[in-house]
Amino acid sequence: MSHPRLLVYQELFNATRPLSLQELYQGLLKKKKRIGLTSIYRSLDLFESLGMVFKIINGSNMKYKLCELKNHHHHIVCKTCGHVVELDFCDISKWSKKVMESTGYQVTDHQLSFYGLCKECQR
Repeated sequence: MSHPRLLVYQELFNATRPLSLQELYQGLLKKKKRIGLTSIYRSLDLFESLGMVFKIINGSNMKYKLCELKNHHHHIVCKTCGHVVELDFCDISKWSKKVMESTGYQVTDHQLSFYGLCKECQR
């Protein structure tokens, strides 16, 4: 792994919450780590394509969280505080079959995210 990618990975690994591109950049600057925004963006893009990072989109805001689970999984995101829980199950075979029958597509992959309010934010 290249040095810039390692820096981004370590910053995400040590984060207690999902981070935006700017938060990653500012965090690395505070630690005197010299890395450009383009390198951070490319690292995040690569990590996401490899399934190492989950991108959370909320309107025009994007944040990134390092995935703890290595196998295929999904996420649920709190719309208020941004807390993310990884879901270690996926049984949508009936839904995939219905999608294929109604569209003529052959489903090869899928991404599914849930959004709601965590227990803390429901109070």
